[in-house]
Amino acid sequence: MANPRAARQARRRRGGEEVKLNITSMMDMFTIILVFLIKNFSTEGAIVTPADNLTLPRSTVEKHANEALSVQVSKNSIIVENVLVVDQKHFDEILKQKDFMIQTLHDVLVKYAEEAKKMAEISGKDFSGEITIQGDVEIPYNILTRVMYTCGQAGYPKMNLFVYRQG
Repeated sequence: MANPRAARQARRRRGGEEVKLNITSMMDMFTIILVFLIKNFSTEGAIVTPADNLTLPRSTVEKHANEALSVQVSKNSIIVENVLVVDQKHFDEILKQKDFMIQTLHDVLVKYAEEAKKMAEISGKDFSGEITIQGDVEIPYNILTRVMYTCGQAGYPKMNLFVYRQG
């Protein structure tokens, strides 16, 4: 019986054995890089998905959306950052009240403003005071103005209304 080491050396000298490249780890690396690039890629502005229960108005505005606190005003409720703030019962009361302030909405927005100001102070940036309002096409005008008034009083003077772009 021949020495196994000598047999391996003889095969190497002959070059008769085909060498195969294992590319599994390379494919894993490229997949990770691809996922990272897709996740971090943004064409313009923030991607905003309107709430399911809203039909946004149409406009010819060209301004792009920025990330900001989100308020959704539907036909019968007000939601801040996906948390119900004003339900159907209170929504009907707002329609009848004479005061412009929506107190429950104001209280929630003040808490968000305080947190945002603390975070801005920690990060060394200025508090933007920006808020985005998604309002249904069919909400009454006096509800929209009361929501906007309340946002301003709570420390959010820069309001953007989300719309569908015509074109």
